[in-house]
Amino acid sequence: MIAALALAAAAVLAPTTVAPAASTADCAAESGSFTWGFKESFRAYISGSIANGEWTTEGGIGYETPAFFSDSLAGSIALDPIDGSLGVDGALRFTGHDGILDTTISDVRFVVESPERLVVVVDIRGTTQDFVPVDSADVPFLTGDLAAAQWSAGGDALLIESIPLTLTAEGADAFGTYPEGEAFDALTLSLDTTAACATQAIEARTAGGAVPLIIAAGVIAAGVGIGAVLAVLLRRRRATMGA
Repeated sequence: MIAALALAAAAVLAPTTVAPAASTADCAAESGSFTWGFKESFRAYISGSIANGEWTTEGGIGYETPAFFSDSLAGSIALDPIDGSLGVDGALRFTGHDGILDTTISDVRFVVESPERLVVVVDIRGTTQDFVPVDSADVPFLTGDLAAAQWSAGGDALLIESIPLTLTAEGADAFGTYPEGEAFDALTLSLDTTAACATQAIEARTAGGAVPLIIAAGVIAAGVGIGAVLAVLLRRRRATMGA
């Protein structure tokens, strides 16, 4: 009995190996699309009776109530691990107060730094809502929380939906109006790839430390339990021999 339990403990506590994942060197997205409302409250201010303004789009960016969109994203994003950027040659232009406010946001790039973080990089030129002149290129405008987004494989695309966005310190300085940390409308990205690569990207994102830690905790618990049983049996055996 003791020998059997000892063998079971050794089996449980023995190091386990995990088969390596299939190579994903060819999994990437070189094109895609986005849908983004920018900031609903800002659009409401622009179109309201105070600013009495409007917004227009240029190049590869369009607008259809209630969001801006583009199906012309281009660049390169590796999918496992996810990293890279896609951008569009286009612009959003906001005007109001009889032309005093005139801000253009152009060269929009979505830079994916990790499965948890995205940065929206833009050029900002014109005058802000506070009527301050601005001419800033390559501004890390917003950060996106990819861990809080919804990931799914849709046909031949990796969909990353409802990405929360917040204003950076650099974005607040260049855009004006809002403080660092201000929430902007959520972003949805669609990255063109194969169904297999989209699935692999999702699996790679959900892999990592959580599952191994759970397994390790189970192994430790099992080892402790078996050790306790062995100790009880040994005590009983000694008591019997001493009787």
